[in-house]
Amino acid sequence: MNKKILFRIISLAMFIIAVIFVFCALSAPNLGTVFYIGNIKIGVEVWRVFYAVYTFVTVGLFVLSFFVDNKWMKK
Repeated sequence: MNKKILFRIISLAMFIIAVIFVFCALSAPNLGTVFYIGNIKIGVEVWRVFYAVYTFVTVGLFVLSFFVDNKWMKK
């Protein structure tokens, strides 16, 4: 199995895990606890933003795995 296929399988597995995680996290009624960093309140709204950013980053990594340069893969 070459590196390109291996990386795509790994990125697909990470993508599926991320989708399951975000679905479970957003369907939970208590979504996350509120905590403070100094005077900044991290509440439910901020947790939703964190989960959205996490999803977009994971999707981006999955999509970028299809554009990996073949020269890098041969090293």
